[in-house]
Amino acid sequence: MRLTPQQSEIRLLLNEADTITKQNHVSKSNDARLSYILARVKALQSGTLSEASTELRDFGRQLFEHRAASPMQAGTQSITYSSPTEGGTLVPTEFHKDLVLGMATFDPLLDENVCTVIPSGDGSLRPMQVPAWDLSTFAAVKVGETVQQVGQVPPTAASTLLNSFKYKASLPVSIELEQDAYQPMLSFMQTAYAIGFARGIGADLVLGDGVTGPQGVLTGAADSGVITASATSLVLNDFENVYFGLNRWHRAAPKCAWLLNDTVYQMARKATDAVGNPLLKLERDQEVIMGKPVYVCPSLPEYNASLAEQAAGSFCVFGNLAHYLVRVSQLSIRRNWQLPNYVENGLALYTGLMRCDAKVLDPTAGSVPPIVSARLHE
Repeated sequence: MRLTPQQSEIRLLLNEADTITKQNHVSKSNDARLSYILARVKALQSGTLSEASTELRDFGRQLFEHRAASPMQAGTQSITYSSPTEGGTLVPTEFHKDLVLGMATFDPLLDENVCTVIPSGDGSLRPMQVPAWDLSTFAAVKVGETVQQVGQVPPTAASTLLNSFKYKASLPVSIELEQDAYQPMLSFMQTAYAIGFARGIGADLVLGDGVTGPQGVLTGAADSGVITASATSLVLNDFENVYFGLNRWHRAAPKCAWLLNDTVYQMARKATDAVGNPLLKLERDQEVIMGKPVYVCPSLPEYNASLAEQAAGSFCVFGNLAHYLVRVSQLSIRRNWQLPNYVENGLALYTGLMRCDAKVLDPTAGSVPPIVSARLHE
């Protein structure tokens, strides 16, 4: 009888598992390989693993084989530990894309449609110089038909350096779950990493000092000096003062937008103009104020009644977010099952690692800032 491709693969896997179990010695990766084989066979038998998941299957094999620790052998109850090379295994392209998409959903500063996000092709993030010109006063000059151009002041050249800061997030997983439901486990892992990295990196993308971590958009923004008329409600004049405090060239930019925390966003939904029309409108499935998109940024400062002066950005951050550069590496994951307090409980620890840096690119050195912040009334 002719076997189907799935049946053939199951037979090959079972033969390999039988060979491993009959060996008189245990290699440093055979136990992990055996776990993978059993999970693979179970998925093939249940029909839950499609041909489309080949890349994910290979990722699982890479993870299991990427270990440097020796397994516990029968009769030897000692626990040994050695750490694999930092960085781990690069995840499949689709896994990484879905992860970044999930991060952007949680925090808009990780969305390439909101800011200038510069992805890295691997897990490293080497220093990168980003050049720019100060175009705040740059203008063409009129010349005669037979006259050479003279007298124009060239724009000032500037650049900003993007470095690398490391972020980690770890997830404990039972070895039994790996064997019984490896593919669904990867889906849950993807969601968890998206939330964890977005929350951890996102906080620095707002408030980071630019020295010990990425420069936050609020840290790099100029203080507009605008303070709202009230701490509990917003009016049109509050938004107009910020809007017209920004240079018109930046206001006209495609990525000019408002960043609000959740409390201020709720206040903005209740705000109306002089005739009672809501300030927050819906245009082409996008919420806008004065024609500019509104994004909820969870890490922006909240109102604090105990402060004599509210923090910069407690009302909003507004500006040309194309000038906020966010550089991220590809996610890498390593699996370690011999960490103390994990191995004796039948758990493996999956540690994800990403690198990131960010800066506000302002070639005018603050004379014509691309992004500004405003405060709530104390």
